[in-house]
Amino acid sequence: MLERANKKIIGQFGGENNIYRFRSGLLALAMVAGMFASTEVMAASADEIQVYDEAINKEGELNVDIHMNYVPSGPQAPAYDGEIPSYHNFRMTPEFAYGLSNNLEAGLYVPFIRDADGLWYSELAKVRLKYIGDNRELGFYWGMNVELGASTIRTAEQRWNLELRPILGYKTADWNLTANPISGFALSGNSHIPGFSPSVKISRKATEKTWFSFEHYADFGNMNHMLSLSQETYLTTDTEIFGHDLHFGAGHDWMGESGNWIIKSIFNIPLN
Repeated sequence: MLERANKKIIGQFGGENNIYRFRSGLLALAMVAGMFASTEVMAASADEIQVYDEAINKEGELNVDIHMNYVPSGPQAPAYDGEIPSYHNFRMTPEFAYGLSNNLEAGLYVPFIRDADGLWYSELAKVRLKYIGDNRELGFYWGMNVELGASTIRTAEQRWNLELRPILGYKTADWNLTANPISGFALSGNSHIPGFSPSVKISRKATEKTWFSFEHYADFGNMNHMLSLSQETYLTTDTEIFGHDLHFGAGHDWMGESGNWIIKSIFNIPLN
């Protein structure tokens, strides 16, 4: 009976290599989730904490990145009526990505959030398009990511939001320098003044499969009256586990009243 069941699963996933990759992905994901689940005091951060670089799916490639973000200490009071405070929250966001061409990628975010009482909520989906120019192996590269999404009052004051994320970088055999000068717009509500939240990443190659990085994320609020609302610094690594890409890091929010610490990971599972 077990042999028949294995043959059925192998048939559904198109061969023994694919089913092995699927099983190893689930095992590695369980290990990553276990590292976070073992921490009792954790809180939510953004759906994704990531600096976009030259990486992009090739035409026809489909995968899912599992974003998991935590803040071991965070504000216990909501910033506005209806918000879930970050204290003791956890966010997990599957991000599906498909290569429309070798330069253009489409993405779909499906965010989930758990509050301090252990209740889970499904947030509204977001879509994106990412373009990367041809010269991205070594030397200068550039691109643009456009994201459109809806949010509930639990995570954003306005329901509809648009993000424009330019991608500027320079890569050598051992270094990768990337900047994302991000502009965000609220499409609903009364105010449509863009916000400015730049981010940078400096990566150094350690081995053939491992890079270590310094990342910094800033939030200056609306462009007509910019203030330093948030300054987060991370030390991260990009490596492989069971043949799957893993991004893991920890950071500190220097502007938070309680000196917030943030833990984040991104785990990649190929789907074809």
